[in-house]
Amino acid sequence: MSRPLKVIVNAVPLTGVNTGIGRYLRCLYDHIERAYGSELSIGYFDGRRVLDRMPDPAASVAGRSRLTKLLWKLPPLAGLAVRLAVHAKREWAFYQAAKGYDVYHEAAFFPFLAPKGVKTVFTIHDLSLIRYPQYHPRERVLYFDLFFKRRLRQVSRFLAVSEFTRREMTEILGIDSALIGLTHNAIDPKQFQPRPGETRLPGLAPGEPYFLFLGTNDPRKNPQVIPKALAASKLDVPLALAGWSGWSREDATAGRVVELGYVPEESLAGLYSDALALIYPSLYEGFGLPVLEAMSCGCPVITANAASLPEVGGDACLYLDDPSDPQEMARAMIRIVSDSSLQADMRAKGLVQATSFSWERSALEALNTFHNCTLTESGK
Repeated sequence: MSRPLKVIVNAVPLTGVNTGIGRYLRCLYDHIERAYGSELSIGYFDGRRVLDRMPDPAASVAGRSRLTKLLWKLPPLAGLAVRLAVHAKREWAFYQAAKGYDVYHEAAFFPFLAPKGVKTVFTIHDLSLIRYPQYHPRERVLYFDLFFKRRLRQVSRFLAVSEFTRREMTEILGIDSALIGLTHNAIDPKQFQPRPGETRLPGLAPGEPYFLFLGTNDPRKNPQVIPKALAASKLDVPLALAGWSGWSREDATAGRVVELGYVPEESLAGLYSDALALIYPSLYEGFGLPVLEAMSCGCPVITANAASLPEVGGDACLYLDDPSDPQEMARAMIRIVSDSSLQADMRAKGLVQATSFSWERSALEALNTFHNCTLTESGK
């Protein structure tokens, strides 16, 4: 194609809190623009119109959290009605805005309807709404079920964020693996590197060691087991809980727990670097970015031997066969605290493992996928 390929991205996730899908899109397109900007003309749909640059994230994390909690407190059908009303308005605006584009990239729940001739590329992060619907608000599951499988029929090419997710897409959805590119999550090595001594946590003495959990209080993340494990270990080590949450944290208030809330991305490296270990007992992850971030900062990781987590952690982590067992987790915590040579070995292995993932490779894979889906009339 002699002219730049015209790509429209659903950038609505970029307008929210800078986590999850929003971070994936921001990092991926930052690298795509820098490396391949001359080959693509990118439009960012913000829910109303198309911008020529990525929209800024939400200014108020607290406000976003309150809105999310309010939505989830509605009866499921009422919450679904709100979602459908917002969706209908956005989909109509998108359909009009997408005319004339070659490729549409979606990375949220499911694609919008695209105008004829616009090829759809869909990034799937995980299949938790299919595998574990009980861990999601009911209105979200109903919304997903209404559209997801029907909209797969319009997709020309897919992207997955891990080999694990790619396998699940083939096994559960029946998608040909040849149609699925791999765009791993990654980190910025200039930002995520060992930065000890930069963090001062409220209620802790300077230099006092702590265990760290980073993530939402989504039941799938399984954070409620950590205070129980810490109590079982009888270690006098506090637990720092970090991360935006649309969920409540009622189960995580026992013991020496420091509630940090949402931590800006620029502060995470110091938080990881000073931790004894990241405790990440998630039951199901499409990737598990905190594991990679922690390793990049020289932080040992205790995580679940489940889903994509061994793919991300390699031989650098301590794995839990039953991440919901406080006793098994307590034993892993004791090992970390009592064995300085184990700590050093895990830090060294983690720094090496972290180099296995890069946004540069993911950006190239996305670019090739965009081009490939325009070469045939049907990529299905």
